Amino acid sequence: MSDSDPRPEPQHLFVCVSRAVESLPKFEIAPDEIREQHVAYLQDLFDTGVLFGSGPQHDAAGNQYGGSVMILQNVDTIEKARSVAALEPFTREGQRTAEVFAWRRVWFGG
Repeated sequence: MSDSDPRPEPQHLFVCVSRAVESLPKFEIAPDEIREQHVAYLQDLFDTGVLFGSGPQHDAAGNQYGGSVMILQNVDTIEKARSVAALEPFTREGQRTAEVFAWRRVWFGG
C-alpha cells in the first residue's frame, strides 16, 4: 500500500471447511469430551492469533447441517493450515473431514 492508497494490504488466509462423515466411526472418547476439546482447541487458536473466525454451517432457515468453517491467519503455508485443521478434535477423531483452501481477502469500502 502506498501513501496515496488508503486501502489495507490484502490478507492471506486459509479457509477450512469441515463436513460430517457419512459413516461415523465409534467414538473412542465421550462425545461431550470431544466437544470440550473442540472448544478448548479453538480458544487456543484464537488466543495465539491463528483463528480469524469460526462457526457452524447453517442453511437459510438457520438449521445446522453437519460441519463448520474455520478461517486461519498467521499461518505460512497450506500444509501448516492442513495440520491445524487435522488436529481439530472432531476431525482428529474421524467424525469430520476437513478441506483447506487458500484465500486472499481483499478490501472494499472504508
